[in-house]
Amino acid sequence: MLNHEKITPFVCFGWRCDFVSSEKSVLAKLNVLNEFYYLNKTYIFKADGNSDHNYFSPVSMYFIENKWEVNEMFEIMKEIAKTSLRYYIF
Repeated sequence: MLNHEKITPFVCFGWRCDFVSSEKSVLAKLNVLNEFYYLNKTYIFKADGNSDHNYFSPVSMYFIENKWEVNEMFEIMKEIAKTSLRYYIF
């Protein structure tokens, strides 16, 4: 749906003991899925390629060991929503 846009306002949250060490195979697979962009970092704007149709689309993927608190997820989602709205308004 957002392939033609320069933003990807998407976030994925996960929690479990498998997400503690970067040497775990689960985290390695997630890094591949996210085109080797860092985990636990917000990405909204696509990384620019060399043309209007060639973009990398990193996704904001947050993974922690312990269960997420609602307020933690809310703050991340709020920032993504605010930035996305600014993109469409300006």
